[in-house]
Amino acid sequence: MITHLQGNLARMDPSGPTVEVDVQGVRYEVLVPIVLWPEIQGIAGESDLAGGGGPSIGLHIFYHATANNPTPVLVGFLRRAEREFFRKFTTVEGIGPAKAAKAMNISVSTIARAIEQEDRAVLSKMPGIGPRSADKIIATLRGKLIAEAAMHDGGVAQPVDAAKMENKRTVADAVETIAALGYSRGDAKRMVEDVISGSPELSSVEEITLAVLRRLDTRP
Repeated sequence: MITHLQGNLARMDPSGPTVEVDVQGVRYEVLVPIVLWPEIQGIAGESDLAGGGGPSIGLHIFYHATANNPTPVLVGFLRRAEREFFRKFTTVEGIGPAKAAKAMNISVSTIARAIEQEDRAVLSKMPGIGPRSADKIIATLRGKLIAEAAMHDGGVAQPVDAAKMENKRTVADAVETIAALGYSRGDAKRMVEDVISGSPELSSVEEITLAVLRRLDTRP
């Protein structure tokens, strides 16, 4: 069983939300809770992940496979205590690893405090968690998360905006694409920002890159 991965960050996909970690030439796809995305983006910085030279990253892994679904699902965390909370979270009826990862758009300590305090309003606002699921979570886990409620993990109480995180990564990837054509990173960033400011509806790396190239073609 895989319990930890240490390698290079090779790809990020906020729609998953997943990352790929390259461990000595072998890539592992890892599901990550969206609340960790800002920290992972901070680790990625402006690295060219497409080039395979991403920064080093270590993830504590929750390994999940069943007889009905034998293909392993790997869920990654930056802190061991987050993984242990996740293990408890997925014992709640109807909450599997994928649903749990997408639901966690606030920090473990915030979720744990909401459970211990029976705060259904906070839990019900998590993606995929309605009032009935909130009641099940409280009934299953209340009294079991005292340590997690006191955990020092940044206490992210405001939900992480997945769409905004994806947009930041798209812009960064577009800059890398333009820079790969021979432009300096500074010039590439300026050109991408100019195009987006004039056409905010552009939503993919391909659209942004084409818009930059068209603008370059029209220069005297």
